[in-house]
Amino acid sequence: MATQPAYRPERPPHPDRLWIWEKHVYLDEFRRSWLPIVIESDRKFQVIMRQEDVTLGAAMTSSQLVSYELPLMWQLYPEGSSETWRTCYLN
Repeated sequence: MATQPAYRPERPPHPDRLWIWEKHVYLDEFRRSWLPIVIESDRKFQVIMRQEDVTLGAAMTSSQLVSYELPLMWQLYPEGSSETWRTCYLN
């Protein structure tokens, strides 16, 4: 019987910002990749970000970003005990 707990790597801190890298892939300030999960109901959108390591392709160019449906940047605003993500449209 094991007497020591299983090794678990430390959970990295939440990022302060997420920037678009390529379609459906965002990067944070630690160069971790985040994938959006979009949920649509009653003409409202909810986006859940999931951190997952992926192989990065080429970064999108500004001309490719013109018709992208999600915000180009997300920023975390800590408010009391809850954290709120806000978007920043960079057009």
